[in-house]
Amino acid sequence: MQTIPSTPDTDLQADNLRRAAIDKSVRGPVLFLFTNGAFWLMLSTLLGVLAAIKLVEPEFLGDCQYITYGRLQPAHINALVYGWGVQAALGVMLWIMARRSGQELKSGKSVLITAGVFWNITITVGILAVLMGKSTSIEWLEMPKFVWPVLLICFLCFAWPIARMFGRAIRPEGFMVSTWYILGACFWFPWIFITANVALHCLPGLGALGAGIDAWYIHGVILLFFVPVGIGAAYYFIPKITGQPIASAQLASAGFWTLAILGGWTGMQKYMGGPLPAWMSAIGAATGVLLLIPVGLVGLNHHLTTLGKHSAVAASPTLRFVFFGALFYPVSGLILALNSAFWTGAGLQFTQSWYSFQVVSVYGFFSMCVFGAIYYIVPRLSGCEWLSVRLIRNHFWFSVYGVSTIVIMSLVAGWQQGADLNNPEHWDQTFMNHVVNSRAYVVSRAVAWALISFSNFMFLIHLLLMVAGLGRRSSAPTLLHHEHDDHALPAHA
Repeated sequence: MQTIPSTPDTDLQADNLRRAAIDKSVRGPVLFLFTNGAFWLMLSTLLGVLAAIKLVEPEFLGDCQYITYGRLQPAHINALVYGWGVQAALGVMLWIMARRSGQELKSGKSVLITAGVFWNITITVGILAVLMGKSTSIEWLEMPKFVWPVLLICFLCFAWPIARMFGRAIRPEGFMVSTWYILGACFWFPWIFITANVALHCLPGLGALGAGIDAWYIHGVILLFFVPVGIGAAYYFIPKITGQPIASAQLASAGFWTLAILGGWTGMQKYMGGPLPAWMSAIGAATGVLLLIPVGLVGLNHHLTTLGKHSAVAASPTLRFVFFGALFYPVSGLILALNSAFWTGAGLQFTQSWYSFQVVSVYGFFSMCVFGAIYYIVPRLSGCEWLSVRLIRNHFWFSVYGVSTIVIMSLVAGWQQGADLNNPEHWDQTFMNHVVNSRAYVVSRAVAWALISFSNFMFLIHLLLMVAGLGRRSSAPTLLHHEHDDHALPAHA
């Protein structure tokens, strides 16, 4: 029997066919998650604008009870976290794991689409309930308690095939750190979500401990779900586009394990000096500072990997978003350390500084990395290229300017609020006076969310055109140097 000898051309052709088959197998669920997530992102940023305006002008749009600050703010955060964040993360996780494992999604697509539909219906019902005053008043878990079992089942419908792909992985070129982070996110989110919801909804009489568990949940979702997905995406796309391997496997491994060990111990320092056992706050504070170790390890590895390749950052939309998202990771670590350390955290607790940490983590780091991933993944699933370089540039710069403004202004406002609250000379001032004193910062927050909403509107329209197959017909990637420069970078498969 005559066999065809293997040549570089035939190997490349076989590899391209294998990747095309994998992309085709996950196309429906991934595009569904990205599209619906983009709608929720648009809504969440608009709610963020309204919430910021309502904080300084409560009479804005009248005194309708459904759009008070107390209802708009949790609706804004829940839409951002569950509507956009988790959905977009699942889409990126599914695609990267399929590509890295070399596994097609051969069955269960209809189950994933159905789970996605139920996820969106449940989020819609939950956020409407929050706006109608049915909130649980538990931060990040404000939606009615009947919501969480549905969301958990839907999440597990996606986590199971991702974990199976990992188990059946074909690893001809070695194991990549990106799959570690994605697999970890698959297990860590259900653990945190079940623990917090069972404790807060099923165990009566927790008292002040309930507030501590809620703070632990928020930190857990950020550090053990959004951060791993963001780092996993960065570790996948940076070497892919620069053409350089990860600088140090040892640094990558150390960064993963230190995050895995420390990430689940922080959160209760938010109530340092409060009615919780002192050791709980102490452990949370210590790990909040120690988390600078994985932040430094990951940041150093990314820096070494992109060394000498900064021209690619300027040209590639994916690398530009991921690179700047990676820059926000150390910023989030520093803000967490400031909020956690006893010598600064006592002054920053109960201030806008905590909002700064949430925004820089969920939007500055995670969302920017996911935007970069979407700019890479969608052309390979839709079969066409992004239409407009200008829309991508505007999306990038408005996002960077907006999120930077929110983070800086909220941090400065938190610092001022903390100084005022702890100043003995202000003993006769009410808390409302401190809110009024931070008016300028909140106005800047509203403007920043408006700019981000504008950028997300362009991103949503662009994404819808791509999903509809109305993108540019070209075999070359869309680059930022020139309008549709077909030769600046190779088309990475």
